[in-house]
Amino acid sequence: MSQQIIDFDTNSPIAADEYEQIVRLALPGYEVMHTFVQACLRSCLSETANLLIVGAGGGMELVRLGQGNPQWELLGVDPSAKMLAIAQQKITQHQLSKRIKIIQGYVQDLPDYLVYDAATSILVMHFIPGEDGKLAFLQGIAQRLKTSALFILVDVFGTKGSPELEKIIATLHAYWKETGLSVDKQKQLLESFNNAIYPLSEAKILELLQQAGFSRVIRFYTGLWVGGWMAFKG
Repeated sequence: MSQQIIDFDTNSPIAADEYEQIVRLALPGYEVMHTFVQACLRSCLSETANLLIVGAGGGMELVRLGQGNPQWELLGVDPSAKMLAIAQQKITQHQLSKRIKIIQGYVQDLPDYLVYDAATSILVMHFIPGEDGKLAFLQGIAQRLKTSALFILVDVFGTKGSPELEKIIATLHAYWKETGLSVDKQKQLLESFNNAIYPLSEAKILELLQQAGFSRVIRFYTGLWVGGWMAFKG
C-alpha cells in the first residue's frame, strides 16, 4: 500500500522553504520537543548507532542529531524533492555528508534487509489518511528495525470536531495572536489542518503501534495538540 503523505512538491499549502518557520508557530514547544527526542534516543542508544529518520523534511532533525552524536549514522527518507534539497544543503553546510544520507521516497521503498537501531517519525503520520494507511506506515518502520529497537513517534493527535480539540484550536488562535502571526498565516495553518491532516486519538495511536509490533509505549511529550511516544519493537 502506498503512503499518501503530504508532498511539498505538489499539494502542500505551505511552501517548503517556509516550513520550519511556520511549524515553530503552529506547534508551541517545537524546539523543546526536539530536545526531548534527542534525550530519548541518547538514553537508549550507544555512542555508535544507525538511525532511520522517516519524513526527513528540511533536514533540521538530521543535522541536529548528526552534530550532537558524532558516531551516529543516519538515513533520512522523504517523498519531497524540494524538502530534501533544503536538507542536503544543510547536511553539506555542516560537513555531515559522510554520516547522513537521504533518499527520496517512502519507508516502504527501502530495502527490508537493512535494519536500524532506532527510527523516528516526527510530524509525519498525521498526513496519512485512514487507519489502514497509518498501520501500513508503522509496519513498514517496524520491519526495518532490530528487535527491541527504539521508535519515536511525534504526531498531532485528537479527534476532529471533539470539544477537547476545538478548545485546543481556540487556545492556538490565542497563542498565534500573542506571537503576532498574521491572519493570513493563521488561515493557512487551519486550511492545512482541515484538508491535509488526519489525526487520531491517543488510544487509537497506541492500538496501531501495538498492531504494528511495538510495545512498552511511553508518552514523553505533550504540546497542546502534539504528542510524542517512545515505543520498542517486539
